[in-house]
Amino acid sequence: MKKNYFLIYALLISSLSIGQDLIITGVFDGPLSGGTPKGIELYAVNDISDLSQYGIGSANNGGGSDGVELVLSGIVSADNYIYVASEQPQFNAFFGFNPDFTGSAVNINGDDAIELFKNGSVIDTFGNINIDGSGTAWDYEDGWAYRLNGTGPDGSTFVLANWGFSGINMLEGEGVTNNNNAPSPFPIGSYSTATASVNRSEILNFSIYPNPLTSGKLYINTNSNSEKNIQIFDVLGKKVFESNLKGRELDLTKLTAGIYILKVLEEGKTATRKLVIK
Repeated sequence: MKKNYFLIYALLISSLSIGQDLIITGVFDGPLSGGTPKGIELYAVNDISDLSQYGIGSANNGGGSDGVELVLSGIVSADNYIYVASEQPQFNAFFGFNPDFTGSAVNINGDDAIELFKNGSVIDTFGNINIDGSGTAWDYEDGWAYRLNGTGPDGSTFVLANWGFSGINMLEGEGVTNNNNAPSPFPIGSYSTATASVNRSEILNFSIYPNPLTSGKLYINTNSNSEKNIQIFDVLGKKVFESNLKGRELDLTKLTAGIYILKVLEEGKTATRKLVIK
């Protein structure tokens, strides 16, 4: 049993060191006409003199990989971001600048996965390409997902714990016309390779204990200790628990022993952790 726990933990939590020059740092599904802007943010860890080595592909509705659907081009300097969108006008209206690339490869909804390729091989992944993301821990419908600082790239295995989420419908609302006045703005261009940096999408000073959990009572602490939405998913991505928490003590006595992913949303920010119940 311990060996199985270790294997699942490695697949869900462990991330590769920053060994590639380009990584996926954000995905978004916007609130404007046609569900735009839709697209992704990439981050250049190092100088790249030939972006044509890299390509993007989307896996719509859990349909699996379609391979490279959009090939990049040009050059990019280290510590710069690349934006790939399904179209230009609505992206510009929402973010205030034009995307670097456009194409149907990122005509994504909040339940679709993304693959980043280098020379035809997958080097980074957001979402599970074989699962429709609706209702899963990585659902970003009318919202966004953003990579946590110091994580990635993750190769062909999606690592949920390396991402923070706005929650669904957090880019839309009455009077929302751009990213700045959204309920939870996409944290554009905020990724850092340094683990000491604080990602603006993360809940500050988030902690849970005990973990592993043996008593059924889990305690959740944050800076503000405001009301939180708690969601728990099994290792297959199925939601098995959801509750709103006003205090710090969460009763999980109804969950059976196993490994889970705990997702917490508080004041428009998120935190994701592996949770072991014995």
